[in-house]
Amino acid sequence: MSHPPPFRRAFAYPVSARPALAGLVLVLGLAGAAAGARPAGVTTDARADRDRITLSGTVRITLAVEGPAPLRVELPKQLLTADADTGWRIRPDGSAAITPAANGRERWQQVYRLDPYTDGAPLVVSFSPVTVNDSKVAWPAVPVTVTRTVSETTAAAARPVTPPEDVPRPTDPPPDHAPAWAFALGPVCVVLLMVVWVRRRRPKPMPPDQWALAALTKLSPGGLGGAEVAERVAAILRAFVERRFLIPAPTLTTAELSVAAEKQGWPVEQAEPLGALLDECDRAKFAGDVPDDDGCRRLVRLAIDWVHDVGRPAGPR
Repeated sequence: MSHPPPFRRAFAYPVSARPALAGLVLVLGLAGAAAGARPAGVTTDARADRDRITLSGTVRITLAVEGPAPLRVELPKQLLTADADTGWRIRPDGSAAITPAANGRERWQQVYRLDPYTDGAPLVVSFSPVTVNDSKVAWPAVPVTVTRTVSETTAAAARPVTPPEDVPRPTDPPPDHAPAWAFALGPVCVVLLMVVWVRRRRPKPMPPDQWALAALTKLSPGGLGGAEVAERVAAILRAFVERRFLIPAPTLTTAELSVAAEKQGWPVEQAEPLGALLDECDRAKFAGDVPDDDGCRRLVRLAIDWVHDVGRPAGPR
């Protein structure tokens, strides 16, 4: 009695099961093709307002998606790819907007502000895929050249070390001439007079609370975006804490600053409002929770009230 080869025996399905098996293979093939397909009629675009900036500069990139209405756009938790995230700091510049387009389509658009961490020629800004109408869509990469200015170069590069020049041996002054110090006396007197004049005209340094109140009062929410107002309020409060209490607040996170204030013995009624203000500024800066004009005015007013409170002699020791 002959037996079928092992290969044929392993795949010898009953005849009645073969149509069902073929249907399953067809369904899996169609599902795989649908999962990797790009949504019909969906286009993406990423454009920078400039292709060359300095290390201290800023570039704004506009992301846009256009597709059939209704358009549903879901951004990833980390918008920049892992490679680009190490070279750029990204923040939203305003809110996203969806506007109608021709032929029953819609257009989604959002502007982002990017600041470089390092220089390069070029640094590529690449974005993680976005979900559009339940399908993943990729963005085009944006190359930006980042250069250093003269003031941003290192001291070693700006001032190359050169060997000392040979100093000629002094010679005896010619006879019957005035002594050398007589010629130098006039310029020295002029320099001393200029130093005295500059010191008298130099304004006296402002107390920390007066400086902070003046800086906060100058903020005009109507002329600035909500994210920029929150960032400036946080910077002024941190600089005031550094000047008033000698805590390096500009280099500390909000949590680290709270610990430092607790070690100095700050009262709760002064430490908690500062933490709440800085938390709100952090949310606007990192989480996109940007306040509107009324929210900005409220934030500035609360910061002014807090500086008034801690600037009194009865403040934290």
